[in-house]
Amino acid sequence: MTGLALSLAQDLAYRLRGHWRRSLSEPLWGRSALIALPRVLPGEGEARLPHRAPWCLGPERFERLLLTLSELSRLVCLDTALKPHHDPQACISLTFDGGWRDTLDVAAPLLEHYAIPASIFINTGWLHRPHGAWRETLGEGLWQRQHPTRIRDALGDAGLPLPPMPPKHPDTAYSRALLGYLLELAQHDPCTLEAIGDALHGELGQPRQGLDAFSVRRLERDGLIRFGARGVGMRALETQDDDAIRWQVRHSRQALARLCREPLAAFAYPDSQPSPRVQQLVNRCGVSLALDGQGG
Repeated sequence: MTGLALSLAQDLAYRLRGHWRRSLSEPLWGRSALIALPRVLPGEGEARLPHRAPWCLGPERFERLLLTLSELSRLVCLDTALKPHHDPQACISLTFDGGWRDTLDVAAPLLEHYAIPASIFINTGWLHRPHGAWRETLGEGLWQRQHPTRIRDALGDAGLPLPPMPPKHPDTAYSRALLGYLLELAQHDPCTLEAIGDALHGELGQPRQGLDAFSVRRLERDGLIRFGARGVGMRALETQDDDAIRWQVRHSRQALARLCREPLAAFAYPDSQPSPRVQQLVNRCGVSLALDGQGG
């Protein structure tokens, strides 16, 4: 999920509101949209910190977004949003990428409260052992001062830029510096970053970041949430060779088929803008519908 996708989700709510106010005589007949939503953190303040804000929402903003969209559109499941319709209101389907633990703890109770369906596209490698996404592991490790010297040494040993070391009491200025550093790191080798994230996640004793298999079954059983595959790991498919891409797609879909009663047929790219090569390889794995990370 990117900051761009988050801003598009929020902008869509305001554009829908503006459309209804401008022209009640020409509502959005037959329109549909998919919104790719970010993580929903437990606290509004923590979600608004600069190093989290591009990828996170707080519970209050998430609830306001749900209420605005519910007022101005029909919030439907993915399969319904993909079908042609003649409803005077737009049909919108909500999706989450990655399968973060916060979805169970924060987002799902709000979705259940308002009876809003959603789809979660998960990286199946997270299900059976607590992998660490590098941005979360490094960012939160530094922000919470979890052995920052060990983090710096691991990055330096890998030939990566060294992080700004956290002050005794990290503040908004440090959070802003941390955001700049994480964006700089994202330009480096994704394999190296993924390996460092996995290694440090265990060393730093960080909690599980993703959903486990039990939680997936529980959410599916409740009836409002369905699951689709997004590959095994978090790394963009574009950075991988053809054989690795085929393995990512097939293995994640097989794992989900064993876990869920009704997994989604759709596949979600971990890439925000998948290349023609990636699209062709995914299609050849038997995927009839694949979604990118920006919604639409």
